[in-house]
Amino acid sequence: MPNSEQPNGRDKGTRLPSLVARGERRRIERRLQEAGILCQPEVSLQYQTLAKRSVLRGVESGGATKDIGRYVTFCDERGERIAWLQPIDSVGVNGRHAVVIAPALVSVEVFRVRNTYDVLIAKYDVSQPAEGQRGRIEARVLFRGRQGHLPLDLTGEEKGMAGQIIPEFFNKAGEHIEIPPEFVGALRAAVRGAACVGCTHQHYLTAPKAAAAAKKGDAVTPVATDEPAPSVDAVAV
Repeated sequence: MPNSEQPNGRDKGTRLPSLVARGERRRIERRLQEAGILCQPEVSLQYQTLAKRSVLRGVESGGATKDIGRYVTFCDERGERIAWLQPIDSVGVNGRHAVVIAPALVSVEVFRVRNTYDVLIAKYDVSQPAEGQRGRIEARVLFRGRQGHLPLDLTGEEKGMAGQIIPEFFNKAGEHIEIPPEFVGALRAAVRGAACVGCTHQHYLTAPKAAAAAKKGDAVTPVATDEPAPSVDAVAV
């Protein structure tokens, strides 16, 4: 398969994972558009001319109304928070919140219809060819959960639990499906984003200075994001 890129930076040689099933995509996207929710879960391949390397670009985005929500955030391969390149301020709500650039990313995406949740966690790497040439995206699904249930209304009276709990998933035989424990923190944040009515800010990506301090083990000054608070989960993970 030829190694090439489209002008917008997407790697057309790789079929990227999608949370939405093909047959449902148009209906779901139309419903989200009607609700005024803009979520961009796609990861694109970009080329840095000065560094002569290919990198990945993601956009933490999304939000919610009372009945529906979709949100995507990003972390590293250990599930740790990473720094955004820049935040995005907008006159609207439930849209783009921050841009992240990295040689590798893990996306955590949530789609919610009232108390039913779909989740996709996928890892993206860049295959770097010879120096000065463009790479290509290598993608792998780490977890996919369909029609999980969370009994609380995180947009209403129980919204104080948002960022603390996650939905529970079962296979067709009724057996519990375990979510990779290293990504539970990022998933809590994405669940909160998918229940954040009129969302105007990022929930997991963090400011560069805060991310650097966290890596050094220094005290971190709180930033304007929603840190998933540690507490007892409604689901054992």
